[in-house]
Amino acid sequence: MHLCNFTFIIPHKNIPSLLQRCIDSIPQREDVHIVVVDDNSDSCQVDFSHFPGLDNPLVEVIFTKEGYGAGYARNVGLKQVQSKWVLFADADDFFTPELNVFLDKYKDSTADVVFITNNTIDCDTFIPQNQDLKVAELAKECNHENEFDPLRYKSQPPWTKMVKMSLINQYHIMFDETPASNDVWYSVQVGFYARKIEISKEIVYTRTIRQGSLQYSLDKERLLARLKVGYKVNTFLRNHGKIKYYNEIWGYLLDLRKISYPLFFIQFFKYIYKTPFFIVKKHLKYKFLKLFR
Repeated sequence: MHLCNFTFIIPHKNIPSLLQRCIDSIPQREDVHIVVVDDNSDSCQVDFSHFPGLDNPLVEVIFTKEGYGAGYARNVGLKQVQSKWVLFADADDFFTPELNVFLDKYKDSTADVVFITNNTIDCDTFIPQNQDLKVAELAKECNHENEFDPLRYKSQPPWTKMVKMSLINQYHIMFDETPASNDVWYSVQVGFYARKIEISKEIVYTRTIRQGSLQYSLDKERLLARLKVGYKVNTFLRNHGKIKYYNEIWGYLLDLRKISYPLFFIQFFKYIYKTPFFIVKKHLKYKFLKLFR
């Protein structure tokens, strides 16, 4: 560990070639520290003696054996941070050449959070994808009147923002250590407590679409985790008068039908009980109208 301006935290599991690509996209600067946290990768898929970053003086590699997922790995990484700013990347994504300009531009910013604009491509073909997490679109909805709330509460992936470490330390912000949606609580907490926000116009981050990644996995435990996190976040937003930015989990509830109808009905009644009426009404109305089209 060393004092610097920027720390990049990258959780990793079983994709060393993509991890190397991600590391290579980060500028080799004296004020940069890269923390890679391996989440119990399989030795059949990873050569640990030639693990990405081991030969790079700017990279600190931490091997965890617990296998608790990306949220746990990010929390392990946060404990190593001694820099002013922290940024995150997924191991199968990478940064654009604009990152160097971005770091120089916002190094001395007085903001607590700087939101990052991204593009999206297919991981294998590099063909641009229309799917996006809408950072740029959310930014268009933001103004001083709504205090940038759309970005504060709807921009969930941790790589969409560069955050002052002092903010994280002051409010003890951490990631949920859940099988899925482990970044939602972190992002909502960062958004809620940030006093000043800036939005970068530079496209700094390239998000990739990769089949088989966690985001696209249909699994009972992951779907239940997404629902649990959604209830937690929506309770927080409701208690602080921000429920209009509720965490959308209706789709995950419906996905349970593909696994087990009894489980779906159990969770459906739980959803009705835990979800504000205006949200339930919206979804049921849409479902009802769809039946008669």
